[in-house]
Amino acid sequence: MTASMPSEKTMIAQTRWRLWLAASVSRRLTLGLIVALLVSAALVVALGLAAGQSALRRQQEDAARRMARLFEASLENAMLKRDLDGMADILKRLGHTPGVTQARLLSPDGEVRFDSRDGGPLGGVRMTTDGQVLRQDSPPSARQLCASADCPERLLWNADSAGDRLQIVHPIRNQAPCAPCHGAAGEYPVNGLLTIDFQPQAIAGLERGSALLMAAAVLGALALFSLMLLLTLRRQVTEPLTTLARAADQLAAGRLDARVQSGARDELGRVAHAFDHMADRLSDTVASLRREQQFLQQLIDGMPDPVLVIGLDYRIRLANQAYAALLGHELPAVVGQPCHQIGCGLAEPCPSTLLTCPVAEIKLRAAPVRSMMSFKRADGSAVDVDIEAAPLALENGDTLVIEVIRPLERTLRFSQQQRLSTIGLLANGVAHEIHNPLASIRLALQASLRGLRGGHMEREELTGYLELVDHEIDRCVLTTRRMMQMSQAPTQTLQPVGVAAAIDDVLALLREECRVRGVAVNVDGVPQALRVMGDEAELRQVLVNLVHNALHAMPEGGKIDIGGTASDDGQWFTLSVRDTGCGIAAEDLSLIFLPFFSHRADGQRGTGLGLAISKATMERFGGRIEASSTPGRGSDFRLILRRAPDALADNVLDDK
Repeated sequence: MTASMPSEKTMIAQTRWRLWLAASVSRRLTLGLIVALLVSAALVVALGLAAGQSALRRQQEDAARRMARLFEASLENAMLKRDLDGMADILKRLGHTPGVTQARLLSPDGEVRFDSRDGGPLGGVRMTTDGQVLRQDSPPSARQLCASADCPERLLWNADSAGDRLQIVHPIRNQAPCAPCHGAAGEYPVNGLLTIDFQPQAIAGLERGSALLMAAAVLGALALFSLMLLLTLRRQVTEPLTTLARAADQLAAGRLDARVQSGARDELGRVAHAFDHMADRLSDTVASLRREQQFLQQLIDGMPDPVLVIGLDYRIRLANQAYAALLGHELPAVVGQPCHQIGCGLAEPCPSTLLTCPVAEIKLRAAPVRSMMSFKRADGSAVDVDIEAAPLALENGDTLVIEVIRPLERTLRFSQQQRLSTIGLLANGVAHEIHNPLASIRLALQASLRGLRGGHMEREELTGYLELVDHEIDRCVLTTRRMMQMSQAPTQTLQPVGVAAAIDDVLALLREECRVRGVAVNVDGVPQALRVMGDEAELRQVLVNLVHNALHAMPEGGKIDIGGTASDDGQWFTLSVRDTGCGIAAEDLSLIFLPFFSHRADGQRGTGLGLAISKATMERFGGRIEASSTPGRGSDFRLILRRAPDALADNVLDDK
């Protein structure tokens, strides 16, 4: 069984042969035409041989009939003269005629009278009309083969070792001149039988020559036809198909200018025209996509923050110049690479047990994610970033992750700028807090100067004025100190911060604005000794943002309640800022902590960054901020702060 299986080389050769044929229509057409040519030639030669053999047999039979009639006339003449030797000589010459092997003259009952091979009269031998010898004791019925008047002329084809042999059995009819010897024609219609055997070699040779000639003619005609057909197919079919395939390959390789440019109007010409039209549309579509991609790239490049579009396979689909600049890479080297390799220098995705990977989180739950990570720049340095990520569902069912990245140092710097901006908004209250003490100081000094110039001011009165000046100067110093605390840059480490002092400072700066807006402020439940972990300036910034938002929510006046409660375990303190304003719509409540979201009740357009910064600040403190609201009745913002350990709080009090 193993020996009958084809070898590996044979199978490889067969595979290569099939691939070679499959690669070209022209090759398959040529091979098909060759096979069709050979099969057609074989069929035509076979049919030609059959037809030629039939025609040759008919010709041979006609020649045999003519020869039999010719010798019949000679034999009749010799018989009338009773020239037996002449008859024998005629048969002998007939037997030596080219193509004739034997000639006999038989009696009506089959007895051989003359044979060309013996040359003389024979007796005692009888034969059938098919040339078979009969015994002498054969019954008369078997010997009387042509005793009737309807004895026909017979042509017999017999096969022997030399091939097909033709034998003609020609009856010699009884005529009136023959009556004296053979009797009346009505009683004896046949005088004898002339049998002639023709040489089969001559017939076979003629057949082979005709067959070869016919085969050559047929093969030549078919070859010419196949050549013309092949040339026609090559020009009309294979060459256009080759051109079309070449253009398709070029188009698939990215050469969008590849065209067939056929001038034909047939089916293949229409296919070529359709291909060119399709290529034009494809080129236009690709150009449009490139323009849209370029516009999209320019759009995200115009964003100041680094932006990434990442697939769920962690590969970067799109990035802007800010991201490439942040990490020190060229933009083309970023797109298409795994985000963990570019951002963190890792060969595998970031371990979810050590940090929050936005892509991994969104793969588990398609919801916005915020994370803080440390990126690794191209020069090896690290940069801490804050990442806001959100899923983007596409129409084809795929999901992309959109990441907006902000370096923490930039976030802190931006927070400082926002803080300074807030101080600018407090300018009216600050001016009032400084203007009133300065006015009092001026009045006291003017009164002191008048008394001293007139010489009628008592020491006690002058002392009173100086004490007033000192008190008002303390008020100014306190105001400037509060402003300085608001404007300080945040510290890198958290410190114990007094909550009551922070509230007093903020309300002092906003007292005038509260008065102008007709808003009353009540503080309750905040111990003076309470300390929480945070930053002096940032906690005041959060409180300013919350009180400002409350003032904006009450354009017609109202009330602000500031209070607090400690947790049961004493580790947390919740500071609440409640107002009686217009409240927040339910659909907006989940959006208020997003950057740039602003919906003020007084109709003014805010920056939308106050609550976002407050949220980030509270998370840096290790706490959080919560909000609840009832439209038309007000809002409640709660700061959940981590209380400072008693030891740290006591140290702070001792320092002060």
